[in-house]
Amino acid sequence: MSKRTIEGCYARLVGIRESIPIGRYNITTMFSQDYSNILKSLRENINDKFEGFDVDGHEFFSRNEDSSINLISNIFSMKLNQLIRYLEMVHQASSQVVQIGSIYNSIKDSELRSRCGDLLSAADHFDRVINQATQVLEERVRKLVPSIGDMTGGPLINKAINPEPSKSMIVFSSYANEQEGYASLFKGLIAAFRNPSHHKFLDTVTREQALQICAFIDNMLAALGSAQVSQPPPP
Repeated sequence: MSKRTIEGCYARLVGIRESIPIGRYNITTMFSQDYSNILKSLRENINDKFEGFDVDGHEFFSRNEDSSINLISNIFSMKLNQLIRYLEMVHQASSQVVQIGSIYNSIKDSELRSRCGDLLSAADHFDRVINQATQVLEERVRKLVPSIGDMTGGPLINKAINPEPSKSMIVFSSYANEQEGYASLFKGLIAAFRNPSHHKFLDTVTREQALQICAFIDNMLAALGSAQVSQPPPP
């Protein structure tokens, strides 16, 4: 049994509970997807079957006129609170780790959440979170500028994001000082976090540090989503 795994999953569950909009009858199924992934992680890592906590029954969901599916918040919350209370009473989960779940549930990018969620719930080796998060960032840049998709790491960023807007393939701002700021941020992320985590183990990285870096990369991914992409600059 891993205390860190229990605390990590517990924190994320509390984060889900705190993220549910107050007074809403229907909410997005993203909540149930995250919940199910956390439950799966608990079952895989803890010697407990966690029976009776699944939310795959029809009573948890409602169908709109356009056939889209929503989650019924009050029914889902009942099952969510049961699992949280079970972890507190049976597995001595601590309420002091709820901040971790809150940070995790603030991450908006679905690919980032998908690739890092299970790693954040692990017992250790949190440098893998940095490895995956920076890889998501690099791959997102590569997709925006496929003409230089054979590049990796620093060369990719330097080619795609120039400090001068008129020379950059990815333009965050027409103002030179703002564009330069984004260029510096991306170069710094790659140099300080991507490269070390791809070339060696970083055993001193904590879960909290990994979450903080993951959340910052989430903001950089959002910036990429709003950026303008131009043709490759002339040689």
